[in-house]
Amino acid sequence: MKKVLLLLLILVVSFSTVFAQGSEESTKPSTETESDGVTEITFLSSSVKPYCTAMPEMIAAFEEENPDIKVKLEMLPTKSIWEMVEVRLGAKESTPDVVFTDGPLVTSYAFKDYLEPLDSYFTEEELSQYLPVPLSACQVNGKMYATPFLNSSQVLYYNTDMFDAAGIDRLSKDPADRLTWEEVVELAQKLTTDKDNDGVPEVFGLGIVQISRPYQMLTMPESKGGQAIGKDGLTVKGILTTDEWKEACQFIQDVFNKYNVSPKGVSSSDMLAYFPSGKLAMCVGPDYNVNAYSQLEGFNWDYAPYPYFEGGTPVTPSGSWCLGVNKNSDKKEASVKLIKYLTQAPGCIKWFEMDGHLPTNVNTMAFIAENAKYKEWPFDMFTLLNYESANTAVPRPSTPSYLEYESMLTNAFEDIRNGADIDETLANTEARIEKSLQKYQ
Repeated sequence: MKKVLLLLLILVVSFSTVFAQGSEESTKPSTETESDGVTEITFLSSSVKPYCTAMPEMIAAFEEENPDIKVKLEMLPTKSIWEMVEVRLGAKESTPDVVFTDGPLVTSYAFKDYLEPLDSYFTEEELSQYLPVPLSACQVNGKMYATPFLNSSQVLYYNTDMFDAAGIDRLSKDPADRLTWEEVVELAQKLTTDKDNDGVPEVFGLGIVQISRPYQMLTMPESKGGQAIGKDGLTVKGILTTDEWKEACQFIQDVFNKYNVSPKGVSSSDMLAYFPSGKLAMCVGPDYNVNAYSQLEGFNWDYAPYPYFEGGTPVTPSGSWCLGVNKNSDKKEASVKLIKYLTQAPGCIKWFEMDGHLPTNVNTMAFIAENAKYKEWPFDMFTLLNYESANTAVPRPSTPSYLEYESMLTNAFEDIRNGADIDETLANTEARIEKSLQKYQ
């Protein structure tokens, strides 16, 4: 039992590595120096696991190959990184030289003139190493302001013991045979059990991990043909109030209220723990949980492709950390050399072996395809993830007002799942987001 609890704790921590905030203290910054021909650069990195242990190892390897460059690591939790960027790059300080940035924030930083355009530092051959969708998240008005570092996706996890007990066949891993959301709800109804008939099921049929977060929820209206934002990233007028949005949001609301197949009031991290604890029969969640689930003895599960709406198009979430160079850094060449080491082959392969998150580099994808480890269950999941990255992945919206956009939509999705009027909620949210975008128009 203690081992299961420990692994569940690992599971929750692993979920935080891309989207949640960490709690580690930052390293103390020091004055950058140049002596004896050695250039020192400052790198603002994430302090959450696995970066707090993996990144120092990568930096040590980089410095060994580049003895003329010294890297000073400043490590902070996610929100603290965002705050530090605003304070120091907003004040046009020359450090940090290299910064972690979430993909959707690249546009905002480009508008604020925080980041150096990187196109001239990369050859066409080097640029061709990056997958198109992650690379597009780093480009603003035709210029590249960061490089993709990590990627992400989601799958449908399911409890095979519960499927067997209910007489339900195992699901196909072939993306051509993926379930529709409508089919998922039908299965969820069969798998939801309320033995004492008190209205609160002991086992819910379905959990959607990031139920209120645009990262995951935008795929629903997009699967129906809707848009997340205008093509210029500066308007949502007439977008959030379309039939595609209303139908997708009605589905979300029905999952929790009409069908009662998913638990209310459960956080994203708790939802991840619900699945291996036996409280969920199916769980739509992040790909990287394969690492934690695979270590749970006695827990029998499998995975299937991310669902889509009947009559619509398969659309999957994607995106994660990118790396950018401070526009006011006076160590740009050394900074770019570090970024290339981390995101280009062979360094990107070394990083993947330490980190395990879905990569953004085609060379790492080839490494996965050729490695025997990723041909066997459960890590054969990467075959599916590679397909999704190349064919169904959609980045989060590129807009200078992303944090406001995300916050307002998160509140809207939360209200809708709790029963709020859909037309009114979408209309009010569209108006508020549109107002926040006016300063950029």
